[in-house]
Amino acid sequence: MTDTCVLLFVKYPEPGKVKTRLGEVIGDDVAADLYKHFVEDMLKGLSKVQAALRICYLPVSGAEIEPRIREWLGEGYAYFPQEGENIGERMKAAMQKAFADGFSRVILMGSDIPDFPPELVQKALLDLDMKDAVIGPAYDGGYYLIGFRREFFFPEIFDGIVWGEADVFRPTMERMRRKGLEVLRLPDWNDVDTIWDLNVLYRTNRNSSFRKSSTFAKLREHNDIIRKYDLDLPKMPGR
Repeated sequence: MTDTCVLLFVKYPEPGKVKTRLGEVIGDDVAADLYKHFVEDMLKGLSKVQAALRICYLPVSGAEIEPRIREWLGEGYAYFPQEGENIGERMKAAMQKAFADGFSRVILMGSDIPDFPPELVQKALLDLDMKDAVIGPAYDGGYYLIGFRREFFFPEIFDGIVWGEADVFRPTMERMRRKGLEVLRLPDWNDVDTIWDLNVLYRTNRNSSFRKSSTFAKLREHNDIIRKYDLDLPKMPGR
């Protein structure tokens, strides 16, 4: 599947710079360490997906981040800096470049869904032979994955969205519908930004294969912290 590409958006796991909402509760060092394992576990999963993989990292003003990213993750990946003033501009630029480089099907993912099955990523890429686009809604009202077949990609999908607010999935989906696209909707998923999300990640995976991951091992180490903020779990369709 040399005509397919996965774009994984990542940040360097510097305390106080990643997972800041989580860090407010469990500490910046713990939050950054957890995020580091999120990314590493996701890369292990994505290694099973038959597609080119691009690690799209967030530059930091005045800092040489790419060498630090390479030292962390290794030289075996293709690295691309994210370009743009906000997340919408950066996603648009990354997808435009991938399509301009000749890929026919491109999926973009966030790096805060460490328990997302790589099999679903592979299925989404395969289904883009029959569907025009794919999107994965997050429980918080955003989305964790978006992808297109080249002839149906329209860059303005990312324009004019108020990023960081709860309602991002709905207007994005509405724009796809107005374009008449046939869209594959993936299962709703939990992207980890808050202590509530961390509880969901920990408690819903105690009997899943994810319990063998390095992230889950770290969660066990911090069980006492997580349980201090224990919450009732919502009903989650399909989980």
